[in-house]
Amino acid sequence: MQLNQIAILLESIDSKVQITMEAVSALDKKIDTKIDELRIELKQDIAVVDSKVMGLSKRIDSVEERISNEIAEVRNDLAAHRNNTELHHAQPKRPLKRA
Repeated sequence: MQLNQIAILLESIDSKVQITMEAVSALDKKIDTKIDELRIELKQDIAVVDSKVMGLSKRIDSVEERISNEIAEVRNDLAAHRNNTELHHAQPKRPLKRA
């Protein structure tokens, strides 16, 4: 092989390497852009999920408070009923009068 042919071959290889590097660089930028877009979408989706979870949490707290209050009312009603029932049983029985 002559020096001239080697130079032409090296120039062809160099040209192909440059084209490959440009393609890799463009692909790298495209991937970076796509990753940034996905990050933005993911952050927005996470924000939506967070707000829904917070809303559910507030509703659960409200339901828990309401149920606790209702349980306390039932407990008080039951205690009052027991007291009333025990008062009826605690009264001394009157002897029957003979006629």
